Amino acid sequence: MSLVPDRINIDKKDRELYEKLDSEELFKKSRRSRKEQFMFAMALGFKNGIHVPLESREGFFLYKDMSTSDEALFNTVAITDQNTVDILADKKEVFRIAEEYAHGGISLLIDDLNKKQLGTYDKKLEEYLMEIFGSLD
Repeated sequence: MSLVPDRINIDKKDRELYEKLDSEELFKKSRRSRKEQFMFAMALGFKNGIHVPLESREGFFLYKDMSTSDEALFNTVAITDQNTVDILADKKEVFRIAEEYAHGGISLLIDDLNKKQLGTYDKKLEEYLMEIFGSLD
């Protein structure tokens, strides 16, 4: 059984992409933490099936700042990615998988924000959520 890492990492090259999010209304620092930005990028990467190995690791937020629902999301992503619950025995591997999906998702998120035309990214997010809820039937 591996030890739980003390922090969640991003690729060093992604730091400036996350900093760009601070100027977006949806992601202003006063409204969203780094952890929430990471979780959003991870979910977007996962939704689109894009996970990219990190070339260079840099701490982004601490494990102790994660809630039980954050951990549940990490676990769900890892189980789905590996198609086995056995992955949960290795938290380091669970974190690696989450980090790779966030690495893939942050570029998608920035691209989406740069392409925005009429309306805001909030509207696009609402469309994503309606799409997901519609597929639950």
